[in-house]
Amino acid sequence: MEPVCRALTRRPGVDLQIVACGAALLERYGRVVEEVRAQGYDVAEECWTVCEGSTLLTTVQETGALATALGGVLSRLRPTAVVVCADRHEVLAAAQAASYLHLPLVHLQGGERSGSIDDKVRDAVTALADVHCVCTVRAVYRVYGQCGDWASIHRTGCPSIDLAMEAQQDGPVTFEELGGAGARPLDLGRQFVLCLQHPVSTEVGSAADQMAATLQALERVSLPRVIFWPAEEAGADVMSKVIRMHVAQHPNSTYHTKVNLPPRRWLRLLTQAACLVGNSSTGIRECSYLGVPVVNIGNRQAGRERAQNVLDVSHDAREIYRAIEQQRHVTSYPASDLYGTGHAGPRTADVLCRLTH
Repeated sequence: MEPVCRALTRRPGVDLQIVACGAALLERYGRVVEEVRAQGYDVAEECWTVCEGSTLLTTVQETGALATALGGVLSRLRPTAVVVCADRHEVLAAAQAASYLHLPLVHLQGGERSGSIDDKVRDAVTALADVHCVCTVRAVYRVYGQCGDWASIHRTGCPSIDLAMEAQQDGPVTFEELGGAGARPLDLGRQFVLCLQHPVSTEVGSAADQMAATLQALERVSLPRVIFWPAEEAGADVMSKVIRMHVAQHPNSTYHTKVNLPPRRWLRLLTQAACLVGNSSTGIRECSYLGVPVVNIGNRQAGRERAQNVLDVSHDAREIYRAIEQQRHVTSYPASDLYGTGHAGPRTADVLCRLTH
C-alpha cells in the first residue's frame, strides 16, 4: 500500500488517514506500525483487537472485534472513501464497517484466486466494494462477473510491484541489517535459501506436520537457511513452535530466523536468495516480477495466476527437497508483468482522486 500512500500525499487537497490494526501493532510481528511512521506517515488511529491463541475461533473473534472498533473510528474520521486491500479477515471487518456507515469502499487486489477461506473473504469484500482496483486481466473479468459494472473496475496493477521495481535499485541487505536470531553469522552475498510458510485455514490440523516436512527438506539442503516467522493466523503458534524446536535440535545446521523486514528490504533480500521456499503470495506475485526461483508448497496459493518462476509441490519432504535443488541452480527467471509494471501507486491514486473530488 505504501506506493499508493506516497502518491496520495503528493496530490493537493488530499488528507491521507492511516488506521493501523491487527498484527501490525504487535511486537512479536515486528510492530509494523513503527515502520509506517518511520517512512514519514501519520497514523490516525490504532485498533487493538488481536486475541491470544491464533486459532480459527480467535480469527472469528478478531474479525468481530475489529469491525466494532473500526465502526467507532470511521464514524469519528468520516473519510470520503475507505481503501482496503486483499483478502485477510481484518479486511472483511473494515469493509463491513465502511459499508454499513455508507462510506465509499475501494478494494485492491479483488478478483484473484488463492484457495481456502481467502477466496470467500475476497469475494465478500468485492461484493461490498464500490470501486475495484485490480491487478490482472483475468481478475478484471472475475470482478465484473460479481459486480456487473465496468465503470467501477480499474486495472491498476499491484502496488507491491512498484516496490519490487524500486527495490532492485537498492543496495543488498547485509547480515547486520537483517538482524534476527541465529547461531552464526551469514554471508548474504553467497547462496542461501529463504523460507516463508504460513498456515492454511482449511488445514489447521496439519499445520505442524506441514511445517515439519518443509524443515526436513531444508535440513538436507547444503546451504544456509533464513526462515521468516508465519503470519498471525490460525495455526501460526503451532508452526512457530515446530520451527523453534527444529532449530534447537539441529545446532550444527545453519539456521537464521527473522520476524520481518521493511517491504523494500524484504523484496531486495528475495533477489539475493537462491530461492524462496514456502507458500507466501510473495512467491507468486512479487517474485514473478523479480524473477526469483520459488518452491511453492501445498494449496495456499492453488488458484493464483503464475509466471514460470514457480515450481509447485505437495507437503512431502522428498518432493520439496528435489524442487529446492532444482530451483537453487536457476540464476533467475525472466521478469513477468503479470501483476503489474511498477506504476500501480500513481494509477490507484488517480482513481481515488477522481472518486473524492
